[in-house]
Amino acid sequence: MLVDTRPKDELHIRSENVKRNFYYKRSAKNQEMEFTRQIIQTNPNPTYVKNEHGMFILANDAYADLHGLTVDELLTEGTGVFDYSYERDLELLRKNEASSIEEFYKLKDGGKKWFKTVKKPFTQPDGTRYLLSVSSDITLLKNAVQTAEESARAKENFIANLSNEIRTPVSAISGIVRLMKKSLLNKDQEGYLDTIASIADNLLVIPNDLLDIAKLESGEVKLVTVSFEMSTVISDTVQAMACKTREHGIKIHYREPPEKLPVVEGDPFRLSQVLINLINNAIKYMRQGEITVSVEHVDISGDMLNIACCLRDTGAGFSADKLKKVYDILNKEQNSLTRLYSGTGLGLTISKKLLELQGGKLWLENRPEQGNCFYFSIPYVLSTKGNSLNEVASHTKPDQLKGLNILIAEDNQLNELLLVSQLQPLDIDIDTAHDGEQALLKANEKKYDLILMDIQMPRLDGIEATYRIRNKQSLNKHTPIIAFTANFQEIEEDRYKYYGFTDCLLKPYHVSKLLQLISRYNGRSTAPQTPAPQQTPNKEPTLYDFSGLGNLKDDALFIRKMQQMFVETVPLQLDELEEAIKREELETAAHIAHKLKSTFGNIRIKAATEAVKKIEGHANSKTKTDEIVRLMQIVREEVKKVISAFSEQLHI
Repeated sequence: MLVDTRPKDELHIRSENVKRNFYYKRSAKNQEMEFTRQIIQTNPNPTYVKNEHGMFILANDAYADLHGLTVDELLTEGTGVFDYSYERDLELLRKNEASSIEEFYKLKDGGKKWFKTVKKPFTQPDGTRYLLSVSSDITLLKNAVQTAEESARAKENFIANLSNEIRTPVSAISGIVRLMKKSLLNKDQEGYLDTIASIADNLLVIPNDLLDIAKLESGEVKLVTVSFEMSTVISDTVQAMACKTREHGIKIHYREPPEKLPVVEGDPFRLSQVLINLINNAIKYMRQGEITVSVEHVDISGDMLNIACCLRDTGAGFSADKLKKVYDILNKEQNSLTRLYSGTGLGLTISKKLLELQGGKLWLENRPEQGNCFYFSIPYVLSTKGNSLNEVASHTKPDQLKGLNILIAEDNQLNELLLVSQLQPLDIDIDTAHDGEQALLKANEKKYDLILMDIQMPRLDGIEATYRIRNKQSLNKHTPIIAFTANFQEIEEDRYKYYGFTDCLLKPYHVSKLLQLISRYNGRSTAPQTPAPQQTPNKEPTLYDFSGLGNLKDDALFIRKMQQMFVETVPLQLDELEEAIKREELETAAHIAHKLKSTFGNIRIKAATEAVKKIEGHANSKTKTDEIVRLMQIVREEVKKVISAFSEQLHI
């Protein structure tokens, strides 16, 4: 047996040293912990730390105040109904991933506070993982952005209303003048009418350009993506503008490239708009001469086609520094050419912005005294589809329209006269209605091949009339209905189907556009029809399912209205449910959960349906457990996914 022969004093000293070191280390650790706690507490930004179970272990007053709690109450509960981030935080801890999001908190006074929140997991030497969350108040920034957006919308609404006041009467004047020119006139009378028509056309350019500028500045312009042949679009646009250039004594032609251009994916309508603006600009600065449109450069790299087009004219030309003034629509100082030939210079600005929106650009080759040479480039994706736009577009032929039955719902007598005069020569049978109620009555009495529905009408507007036709046992429930409006604010083009319209036509329109729409939707076109847009497939097939709705699952209008209602009401119901649970008003909570169970069940949101069913059971049994908190997180996450999918389909 070994015996420690060291003096007792030495053993005592060593023992005291061990104890002292232990206390020092513990004291240092406590000091370090207290130091960390003080740093977090004095941080003005809402901050917390959670353990690997998603429970709060550190937090500051700034975070606790958002929930109306003290830090002690927050740490005592660990988590609760107030903790909307519970599931998300657990996921970040599990994946050991950082996250940066924008979120808002509802305040007791009903207001909101917006935060930029950064969450980052960290691991201690012993392998224990924690999550640090720090939020920065961005409410002022959000409010500033909102104010700017509201200002832009107010400006856009003003321009739209002003445009509507100009477009409708001028459109009628222009149409009536063209009808009068078909009658017997002497040369003086014909000259007077030409002058009136020219003035009316120039007046219409201004509101059209202002509307385009307003939409571009507010970010409302949306590009479509279809397959199309560039040569066809350019050629058709040049041909369409030939009539206008001829009236000004100017020739125009398109010089096609030596090799056929491939089919591309992009927005052919914006390409055509750019060309029209550039051609109009050339006409404005020319008294005579010719305009040549050509494709100057084609570069195929991988699946991309980069193309440069040129528009040359033989006008007076102007220098590059003067062009910059034209680009700036806010510059009140106009150059002499602009004053001489009138015009606002907005067309060039619109073209420049549209090209930049598509990744392209617009520039000028300076040729003083020799005319202007505008170049523009656009990158397109090469199409992998078989059909191009011209292969699926409808082509209007007079014999296709003969005998059609069309209902025109238009309260403006001049516009009605114009429409009737344009369509009757094609042997189309026309009925008219002067308000929405008349339109509804006639739609219930007679089957039509197509309905032209003005949006703003007395007694019953076009939107409500169309909704009733679509949702009642009307003879025209499935008849194509074209929205007809002078104000794009009344019905945005990407949402007209939501209201039950088949398509829309913006006044003032070109008669060829009107006939094209009629031909496309009358069911007699021999050209293959563009397939109806398919509902965006859900990325998670099991997230929801409309098959439980029976025949309504195929009713696109009903589905969109149901989706809209879901997006608008369900988040509010979830807020009410959480408030009821928090206040322990379990009878109210059970009632709300029961309603949500029906909502979720109808469209088979399985996880959310099961969760609210269990919440209803807990509430009915008068028990409030941690299980309810977990179930609420499941419901929140599922609803968030569904709302995201619905919002994408609704374009909101």
